[in-house]
Amino acid sequence: MLIVFCIMLVGVGIGIGVRSVPYFKSTGKWISVVIYFLLFLLGREVGTNKQLLMSLNTLGLQAFLITSGALIGSIFCAWITYKFFFQKNER
Repeated sequence: MLIVFCIMLVGVGIGIGVRSVPYFKSTGKWISVVIYFLLFLLGREVGTNKQLLMSLNTLGLQAFLITSGALIGSIFCAWITYKFFFQKNER
């Protein structure tokens, strides 16, 4: 994990260094393409793993419950933040 963190820090340093180079201003499109490709490869790996596919019912339910809880919690926290910090008093 330390190696990943160090590589990320080097990437941030390079990004700060080449910020003014016009060629690197359109990297957002390429990053999206690379992320889609990595997600495709992840899906392919999941599809070829028989043990994972056999336990998908249990894992799917757990993932659904965790995701639903995170989504509901995020919406609630965003609503509270908006209500207390950004909503104008209409009194």
